[in-house]
Amino acid sequence: MLSKYSIFTVLILGLIVACSEPPFFMDYRNFKGEWPASEKVVFALNDSTDRPVNMMIYIRNNQHYPFSNLFLIAQLKTGDSLLLCDTLEYAMAKVQGQWLGKGFLEVKESKLWWKENYKLPRAKNLSVELEHASRFNGREQGMDLLEGVLGVGFGLEEISEDE
Repeated sequence: MLSKYSIFTVLILGLIVACSEPPFFMDYRNFKGEWPASEKVVFALNDSTDRPVNMMIYIRNNQHYPFSNLFLIAQLKTGDSLLLCDTLEYAMAKVQGQWLGKGFLEVKESKLWWKENYKLPRAKNLSVELEHASRFNGREQGMDLLEGVLGVGFGLEEISEDE
């Protein structure tokens, strides 16, 4: 059951997102407090643009997230063909332990850069796949469940001609 603080936090995050300039594309996948390693998050990019874009990844986490950083594998695909693949590392907390990102109370949303000023290929069935690659130090095996991740999003921000 959601507490009144969780509901308030979600409402405030919604207002923050609603008041900012809308991205060309934006989609989210929500989790119930943990991101299973077996679940790649897939975003279908049905609309296209001739303008270059900034490719952004959004992560919503709470205080149960166990690390100060996050490792992701991000792929851009057309059908089964791989166009782009990056292993990314993002800081999620300051050295003192304070969470980075925006938000109130226990939920923080981090807006993370993947590609800047990127020209999307003209292709059918274009999609983005995200998966976490987190593991504890000294262990080869990745984590089955990444605790504290409430949502993963992806956005494309068109770059205007003036920029």
